[in-house]
Amino acid sequence: MSTNKNDYEHMLFYFAYKTFVTTADDIIEQYGMSRQHHRFLFFINKLPGITIKELLQTLEISKQGSHATLRTLKEKELIIEQISEQDRRVKQLFATEKGNALINELNYAQDHLLQTIQQKVGNNWYDIMEALANQRDGFKHIEHLKRQD
Repeated sequence: MSTNKNDYEHMLFYFAYKTFVTTADDIIEQYGMSRQHHRFLFFINKLPGITIKELLQTLEISKQGSHATLRTLKEKELIIEQISEQDRRVKQLFATEKGNALINELNYAQDHLLQTIQQKVGNNWYDIMEALANQRDGFKHIEHLKRQD
């Protein structure tokens, strides 16, 4: 099987991304939630008052896929839902103090990961991606695909 010259970069990005998101996944799982809860909470935290419709458009997901996630976030008192003062048919979402604290914890872990890597390898994007990817066991199986320019 032949490999495209960009295959290594695509796989590199995959492994780097996996390291980045797993950092937060490991934390949010301790709270009995998943990556989807993190995504929802992140945008609700960063865009206070976002409507459910806007959140779904931002995340590019269907309404059907949102009910259980929003319910869990409300039950765990991480978000609240309020009726819009401008249009009573519209529900706006806000992170609670508890929700803000969790997002801060998740963001800190990911920021710390990136800062630690930047201190080791500098600011070159490619070097950062390789440092992140190197933390995945699967990466060793694709290192040989690296282009020798």
